[in-house]
Amino acid sequence: MINAKLGHVKTVEEFYNEIRWQQEEAHGQDYCEQHDAIRKYASECKTYRELGTHQGGTAANAMLTGFKYIELVDISMEKYQKFLKPLAEKYCKDNKIVLKVKEVDSGSLDSIGPHVDMMLIDSYHKAFHMKRELDMHGKSVKKYIVAHDTWAVPELHTCLEEFCFNNPGWRVLERGKTNVGYTVLKKDD
Repeated sequence: MINAKLGHVKTVEEFYNEIRWQQEEAHGQDYCEQHDAIRKYASECKTYRELGTHQGGTAANAMLTGFKYIELVDISMEKYQKFLKPLAEKYCKDNKIVLKVKEVDSGSLDSIGPHVDMMLIDSYHKAFHMKRELDMHGKSVKKYIVAHDTWAVPELHTCLEEFCFNNPGWRVLERGKTNVGYTVLKKDD
């Protein structure tokens, strides 16, 4: 993934529009389809956890979508801190969003947080790591799990299918098969 040039942006809205444009310019149309999936299902959700933040494109999307609690987890928050952090802190304060940032491995005990309605997985793109993340965080997700890169890395989608098989009530709701793709899991009531 590219590191977008974002030194000129002044708001979360500008940040989001610019990073999405730069990512899709570099990686192709539909690279950010997981953002649209998050927005599609967010109306039923108030709380969000993100495993793998990088510069924060999907995090900015979540902020603009209307979640009231956002938790960002990444082993390094250096790229997030460079451009989005000051904009995000102000935006979240102004919009009464609780923002938690954890600079830890998403597969470590330190990454565990409260129950959330939706979780995004876009961290280390290896099935063994995603399995660990699902084992650690899956029980705390109430409605949706969205994962990026599941078409480009098919073993990630397989890992999600296995999670559903081993956790009754979870099912694959949607799978994007353009560009790098994404998968949405839903927990039935």
